[in-house]
Amino acid sequence: MKKFVSGFVVGALLCLSTSVFADSVNLIGQRVQGVFAVEQGGEHIANAVVVGGSAYAPVRALAEATGTDIKVEGKRIIMSESSTSLADLQAERDSVVAEIAKRQKNIADLQTNIIPMFDAQAAELSTNGKLADNARKTADAYRTVVAEQIAEIADLQARLSEIDAEIAAL
Repeated sequence: MKKFVSGFVVGALLCLSTSVFADSVNLIGQRVQGVFAVEQGGEHIANAVVVGGSAYAPVRALAEATGTDIKVEGKRIIMSESSTSLADLQAERDSVVAEIAKRQKNIADLQTNIIPMFDAQAAELSTNGKLADNARKTADAYRTVVAEQIAEIADLQARLSEIDAEIAAL
């Protein structure tokens, strides 16, 4: 009888300790006590469930909302600082927009003021071959600068599109 009672007590202790350990690790079968909305800046991100007094929310949704990179390796979820943040992208976008505006203004100035002036000088000095050639060469050099800046603006606009896509992805 003593062996039966001691065996029963040992078995009960093992069962109870196993169930306590299982409760702290495994949420399967636990009762959901509530559902809370997770918001950031007034915008709904995800829903979190409350089990055993703790809120559980989708990790990916929270990582995306906070700008954190997330990687899954086996049974590990690894969160790290994002390489680019929304503020960084917006600052770069503003810089690219300002550079495009600056180059467009420079092109407009060259096309309306500088190049016509050298073309006019070349026409006036057509009787003096060397001076007319210099004026034409200068005007052509400025036309080359305009063409280069137009190509650079196209590159900047492509980068602007990339930045906008990155911002939309965040």
